Amino acid sequence: MRIIDPHTHMITRVTDDYERMAVAGIEAVVEPSFWFGSPRTHAGTFADYFEHIIGYETQRARLFGIEHFCTISLNPREANNEPLAAEVLPLVETFCQRETVVGIGEIGLDRQTDAEERAFRAQLRLAKKYNLPVLIHLPHQYKRLGAERTLKIVADEGMDPAKTLLDHNTEETMPLYEGTGWWRGLTIYAVTKLTVERAANIVEQYGVERLMVNSSADWGVSDPLSVPKLVAELRRRGYPREKIEQLVFHNPMEFYRQSPNWTFRA
Repeated sequence: MRIIDPHTHMITRVTDDYERMAVAGIEAVVEPSFWFGSPRTHAGTFADYFEHIIGYETQRARLFGIEHFCTISLNPREANNEPLAAEVLPLVETFCQRETVVGIGEIGLDRQTDAEERAFRAQLRLAKKYNLPVLIHLPHQYKRLGAERTLKIVADEGMDPAKTLLDHNTEETMPLYEGTGWWRGLTIYAVTKLTVERAANIVEQYGVERLMVNSSADWGVSDPLSVPKLVAELRRRGYPREKIEQLVFHNPMEFYRQSPNWTFRA
């Protein structure tokens, strides 16, 4: 089974994880920019971080035959520091045009503040300006309320559903997409998001059209092999093999190949 993990934070993982992922069938990953675990206070730290995931992580992944891409953003949490955000947003515009960068993300809402919404809208406009896919983070708390607000914002900004992925969905948010064309993401991260079993239940209920699954693996209690483990669970349940491969390989390909920097080929 060929696998792409469309959302994982490899800067937090040891090199052995790349080896394990390659053995498990993961051929490519996308690493979104995210909160660093503690607040950054200088714009230069964002620039260094962006350089790291564009350059070093790409080299580290290729040692194990894994293609590595990234998305660039000011994350929702740090958007609440508006003086810092004003310095970082021009950096986002500069770095989103760099090699291996395939989109804008993670952006969206966290505490669902007005400052977060302003940064969110600014980066949606950047994505439209450069014709890039966008990866959106749904909040951990008050998730349905945040998802409803997010859907209103992306509609207000005239985003193309084919280039817009709303990630970290759960059972309570999936019904919101009925009759729409937005891409939806499921994150297998048992502590704050979904277990393998819950993700499999959602896949069985909603099917695989415009759906992606990811590990979002970072320094929390997470697993970079979450997607291969979902594959095993779906196969155990007798889910059709071609549908599983669409979910874990062809869907990420379809979404990210819309970026000119997506050079991975099936």
